[in-house]
Amino acid sequence: MLIQVPVYSFRPFSFQRLSALLGVDDLVLVSSPNETPDAWFFYRRKHAVTMFMIEKTEDAYVLSMDRLASYDDYRFLPYLVDTLTFLLTGNPYRSDNGEDAFRVFNEEWAAEAMGEEVAFLKCFLSLGMKYYVALPISEANVYVCNEALNAVGVSMYSSTPRIFGYVSYLLRHHLLPADAVVSPAMMDEEVQVDVPQHHSLATVRSWQTDGAETTESYCKEDVELLLQLSRKYKAGAPVEGVVLNDIGTIFEYGIGVEQNVETAIYWFEAACCNGDLLYAPTNLGDIYRKGKGTVGQNLRLAVEPYSRSEDPYAWYRIGQSYEEGWNGEKDMEKALAFYRKAADARHHLALKRLGEKSANRKHDNIRRDRKSVV
Repeated sequence: MLIQVPVYSFRPFSFQRLSALLGVDDLVLVSSPNETPDAWFFYRRKHAVTMFMIEKTEDAYVLSMDRLASYDDYRFLPYLVDTLTFLLTGNPYRSDNGEDAFRVFNEEWAAEAMGEEVAFLKCFLSLGMKYYVALPISEANVYVCNEALNAVGVSMYSSTPRIFGYVSYLLRHHLLPADAVVSPAMMDEEVQVDVPQHHSLATVRSWQTDGAETTESYCKEDVELLLQLSRKYKAGAPVEGVVLNDIGTIFEYGIGVEQNVETAIYWFEAACCNGDLLYAPTNLGDIYRKGKGTVGQNLRLAVEPYSRSEDPYAWYRIGQSYEEGWNGEKDMEKALAFYRKAADARHHLALKRLGEKSANRKHDNIRRDRKSVV
């Protein structure tokens, strides 16, 4: 399904001008009216899993975003709406109620939109139908199905964020099936659907790449699927690294299984070896940094998995390791380099640490100035 925002204007539209006003360097134009009459299709290379579309109608330009868009694109939407409106009208966006784009398309609205999309997806899959992606980047007629979700340890009983997140993962890595022709989805009559509900066994704290805290909820069906995939992996079948990380998580926290940190470490290592360079190495580093269960604290051992991670949080921890000398020697120059790397990714711990360092330097300079005056 699509989210659509009309901008009423008779002015000519220029994609190049829109791109320049947005000030982003990764906007990719896939097709323009030269290929598709009165429509522009584009996406953000570093962030997107689906495309945006701007379509010219008789009295407006309609901006469309797939409801299965990435979290990053949901955050980008109000900025895009506001910039497009300014380009076409000379004024910022205002809703019928007079609210600006950032108030209309805020995080609360985004969460509701994602929830509605997952509800529609559940209805389709519960009826055995394919759920086609409206604006896919890759192959045309890409669809979500139970088999694709089950392969990453997700079912219709999983939480809404878990389903939505893994659909994004499947889109990003081109793991969804596609049809040559869209199968008809029309029903001859109304059908009542008993949509599966999520019943949480446990929730664990997790973090987005900027350090914003969230939670991950697991249900009984999630655990059953993950254990099934663990057996397939041990039998030689390929399993995605992020799924192996989830298996490690249920053993680390004892979700539906007996808690066993050593077993969790095995699965986190397996996840690292199978392509997960974001979550699993960070989880390993945290276990060694803090110590857990029968695994004692070992700061020196924590550095190695953090060094494998592409998570800005891990870069922050590497900076901390150099500042505090986890490997035996302190190196403030290297510490600052990793703090800056994490801060460039907007990680809040790194931003805070660099702010503290800057404040301390200013304080030291003031003290030196006072001494020189005396």
